[in-house]
Amino acid sequence: MIADIVILRNLELASCDIQIQALENDHIFLSHTHDPEDGFANLEDSSEWIEDDTSSSSSVVRKSDRQGRRDGAGVTFSEADIQALVEQSTNTKVTSEVESYLQNIVTFLRMHRAVDGGIDSRATKLFKKFIKCLAPLSGLDYVSPSLVAIAARKVCPHRIILTVPERDRSLQYGSELAAVKAVLDGVTPEAIIEDVLTAVEAPL
Repeated sequence: MIADIVILRNLELASCDIQIQALENDHIFLSHTHDPEDGFANLEDSSEWIEDDTSSSSSVVRKSDRQGRRDGAGVTFSEADIQALVEQSTNTKVTSEVESYLQNIVTFLRMHRAVDGGIDSRATKLFKKFIKCLAPLSGLDYVSPSLVAIAARKVCPHRIILTVPERDRSLQYGSELAAVKAVLDGVTPEAIIEDVLTAVEAPL
C-alpha cells in the first residue's frame, strides 16, 4: 500500500543525489522552513519541554505523550475533520480578481530574470489547489489575496530553478557578464517570490 502523503523533514541534509531524485519525481506539494529566530509557538512556555542549558534548540525533548503519538492518541485532526476540510475546500469560492492575481504571480515568476524554469503547469495546478485548501483552515469559504501570497511562499520555493549569469537574457542586449553576476549573486527562491509579491498588485 502506497501512502497518500509523505512528510519529508530536513531534506536539505540528505545527499545531493537523494535531493535530486525527490525533486525530479515532481510530487512535492509544498515546502516549509522555520527560522529558529522566529521562536517556537507553544513550546517555550510549556513546562513539559525540557532543554539542557548547553544544548541547542534542536535538542529539546518532550517526554510526555510520546507513546501517545505513536498510537495515534496525539493526532490533531480526525479522519472526519479531514474529510470535512476536503469538502469545504472543494466548495471554496475564488473570484475572478483573485484568479487573475494568482495568474499574474505565476507570470511574473516565470519572467523573473533570476528564474530559469520550474514554474510549470503542474506547479500552477498545485498553487490553485492549495489556496482552496488554505481557506477552510483559516475559517473562510473564499480565497483572499493574502492566502494566495501564503500559498506562493509554500508551493513555489522548491520548484524555482535559478538561472546562471551566462543565461541571463540581458546579455543579448549588451549587458556585461560581470554586472549580471553581481546582480544575481546571492539571489534565493524566497527572495524572488517576495520580489514578485511586491511587484504584483493585489486586488482589494
